[in-house]
Amino acid sequence: MIVIDKDKCTQCGLCVKTCHQDCMALVDSTVEIDYEVCSTCTQCIAVCPQQAVSWEHVDPVVYDKARLPSPEQLDELFKERRSIRSFKEDKLDRAQLEEIVGYGVYSPTTNYDLRAIVVDDEGIIKELDGIILRWVSRTYNLIFKPKIVYTLLSRIASAREMQQAKPKMESALERGHSFHRPPAIVFIVGDKSIHLSEESAQYALYNMILYAQAKGIGSCLWGNAQLFLDRNKAARKILGLQKHEHIFGAVALGYPAMKFRNKVEGKALSIQWNGG
Repeated sequence: MIVIDKDKCTQCGLCVKTCHQDCMALVDSTVEIDYEVCSTCTQCIAVCPQQAVSWEHVDPVVYDKARLPSPEQLDELFKERRSIRSFKEDKLDRAQLEEIVGYGVYSPTTNYDLRAIVVDDEGIIKELDGIILRWVSRTYNLIFKPKIVYTLLSRIASAREMQQAKPKMESALERGHSFHRPPAIVFIVGDKSIHLSEESAQYALYNMILYAQAKGIGSCLWGNAQLFLDRNKAARKILGLQKHEHIFGAVALGYPAMKFRNKVEGKALSIQWNGG
C-alpha cells in the first residue's frame, strides 16, 4: 500500500501530477489517495523530492547514477545472454532464487497481482517433465508416425514448423525426458481477466533473466509450461494453482553446463521509418 508521511510532505503536487490512475488529489493541503482506484504503480514514490511517499513505510532510496551500467556494459550483457538448455546439477541457493525473482516486480506491468511459483525440487521437476513427455509421445504417435496424417498436416500448418518439431520430439523420446532438467523453474501465474497479464509476465521474466545473467546463472524461457501444464489437472495440482490462475510464462534457471564464448554480430531487426 502507498503511504504518505504528512510530516515530510510539502504538498508540491508532483505525485498528483504523475499519477496516471488519477487516484491522488490535493485536498485542503493534504494528498489523498483513492485506494480503490490505485494500481500501486509506485510512480508517486519515485517522483517525490521529499521522500514523503513510501511503500508500506519502507523508505525509498535516491538513485545512485554512478552505479548505472554504461551503454558498453549493457551491450556486453545483452549479447552475452543466450538460452541455456544444458545445466549443471548444482542446486541454486534459495536466497539466490528469491533475489532473482524479486527483480521481476520492477518490470513494466499492467497486472500487479501476478505471483511466482518456484520449483527447485528435483522430484517435482521430474513429475512435470513426465507430464510433458507423455504429451510428446502421444502427439508424435498421432501426427508424425502415420505418413498420411503428417503429409496432410504439413499442407495445412507451416511445413517448416512441422519439420522442426519432428526431430525435437524424437530427441526427447530417445533421451527419456522432454528437456534438460534445470535445478529450478520459476512460473509466473495470475488471473487472465486482467488486461495484458501474459505480456506483464514476460516482462517480469526478462528482468529475472538479465539479473540472473549478471550473477552468472543461465536461463531459458520455457514455453512448454503454458502449452502443456496450464490445462493439465495433475500439473495444476502439483503447482498449487488456484481455479482462477493460469500460467503466463516460465523460466528454467541453473548454472550453464556449456560456455558460450562469442558475441553474434551482424544481426539486425528490420526497421520501417515513417515520417519526414
